[in-house]
Amino acid sequence: MLSEAKHPLPVPADSSSAAQNDKEPVGRLASPLPGVHIPTRVIFGLAIVAAVTIFTVLPAGFVFIGSFNTAGTGQAWSWGFGAWYQAFTTPRTLQSIGASFLLALRAPIAVIIGFFISWLLVRVKIPGKSFIEFALWASFFLPGLPIAMGWILLLDPKFGLINEALKHLPFVHGPVFNIYSIAGILWVQLTLTTVPVMVILLAPALRQLDSSFEQSARMCGAGHLQTLRRIVVPMLAPALLTALVFGLIRGLETFEIEQLLGIPAGIYVYATRIYDLMNVQPPQFPQAMALSTFFLLVLFLLALVYQLYTEKRMYATITGRGVMFTATYSGRWRYLATAFCALYLCAGIVLPLSLLVLGSFMRLFGFFSVPNPYTTEQWARVFRDPVFMLALRNSMFLGLSVALLGLLLYGLIAYVIVRSRLAGRRTLSLLVWLPWAVPGILLGVALLWLMLTVPGLTLLYGTMGALVLALLIQSMPFGVQLLRTALGQVSTELEQAARACGASWILTYRRVVLPLIAPMLISVAVLTFIGVLRDISTTVLLAGASTRPLALLMLEFARGGNMEAASVVGLILSMLAILVALFARRLGLQFRSEVA
Repeated sequence: MLSEAKHPLPVPADSSSAAQNDKEPVGRLASPLPGVHIPTRVIFGLAIVAAVTIFTVLPAGFVFIGSFNTAGTGQAWSWGFGAWYQAFTTPRTLQSIGASFLLALRAPIAVIIGFFISWLLVRVKIPGKSFIEFALWASFFLPGLPIAMGWILLLDPKFGLINEALKHLPFVHGPVFNIYSIAGILWVQLTLTTVPVMVILLAPALRQLDSSFEQSARMCGAGHLQTLRRIVVPMLAPALLTALVFGLIRGLETFEIEQLLGIPAGIYVYATRIYDLMNVQPPQFPQAMALSTFFLLVLFLLALVYQLYTEKRMYATITGRGVMFTATYSGRWRYLATAFCALYLCAGIVLPLSLLVLGSFMRLFGFFSVPNPYTTEQWARVFRDPVFMLALRNSMFLGLSVALLGLLLYGLIAYVIVRSRLAGRRTLSLLVWLPWAVPGILLGVALLWLMLTVPGLTLLYGTMGALVLALLIQSMPFGVQLLRTALGQVSTELEQAARACGASWILTYRRVVLPLIAPMLISVAVLTFIGVLRDISTTVLLAGASTRPLALLMLEFARGGNMEAASVVGLILSMLAILVALFARRLGLQFRSEVA
């Protein structure tokens, strides 16, 4: 057996030596008596738990404590439930909670649609599936604010092109569609982000599922639907639940699209209501934190259910025997499946993206009937602005830094949760969910307060390091949970075989584990990178004039009424997203061919 120093993280094994190790108190604290050796794995595990606790509990704890502050802004704190009473007796707050939960119901709908599309792409030999999958990747990466502007040009009740075209029909006497509504917000969110992200989350997990399980069911006489219901869905239950919880939580925290399309119609959701409370005079921080604490409790219940469910339902789908990852189903109906996917892409993505391009060349946003409505002056003005070039460099630096650091950090935490026997790993699994409980804007407030009050963190104030820290914390939940799901699908016998051949833990992790979870690693890195490029709420309070990224510049243009320049910046972000998606797609195919 290898020495303990070579593998600080214990790997489950069935051998007698491993069984003996199970009897050792792995999570035991060090004794104060001299000469007692502290195992490296204990120190390593406790350090991880302590670090995650500091960067997840402190912001959430600040929000929770701040909700009981009854004093005004700038005054000494006094304690009570006044902020809770004021927040939850206001009709607008109650309406925002109801609207948030109503819009969050798109998550189960998106899971069903996303799973069906993922199954078509991975298991069925449909024509053009590579392009369809790439288009779905690119669509999720598109920034929401400019795409919503494209839908405004299409479905605005006054000048929307589709409404204007329908008015020529004899039975139409007014605008048919209204983008400023619950239905309009739901449509934009479903087509732009929710369904594509479900495909991004579920396709790698389905691709790692050994298709021989389905072939065995087919040989026993099971049909397609029965095989899906009895074999595929139960084995992918952890991934499906992760996608569902991810969709529910992100649906409760979305901000930009609801701000643009909901406020004109008087529709407030959770995030926009908090933003509204923090921008009145004087700012109502306690009420905003009370509302956020309520959703913190909701998230905790979701995380607890997820934890209890996945602990007993994590299935290893990659084992030491031969596996098969090829598509198994085909038939004439595959052309109909391709037509369905193509229709979705055209109606939900290509059309608003085309209008985004059109809007970036307009003299006046939405005025199609003015003389010479199109010009390139908007592009020239943006590229001549030195603020734009600085924001572009800041965005690229933030995206690359958070993506690379995130892979190291999230992979380590996920490995500790899935593979180690450290005492407290269940607590660690719950801790990584906390950043999702705090909306981006309140996370920024919490970190800003910590940087101004904690001596060691004051050096980060106003620097790129503050933005990197905030974005790493914000991206931690989905990064850890996705890598946790991928690691759970890899049987421990593969690592045991490498360790039995003399490989160290680091070599085993690099040569065995990482290649097998490469598709999910690419998904996490790309999602993190694009999430950083698109983020607005987390960085809006932490960024200064010299650290402002492109997304904040786009928001400033839109707030100032310069929708044309905002469309230009949004289109540039969209092109960056498409390029990153294309690179990730090629890299993912290369990894899969090497593993096969």
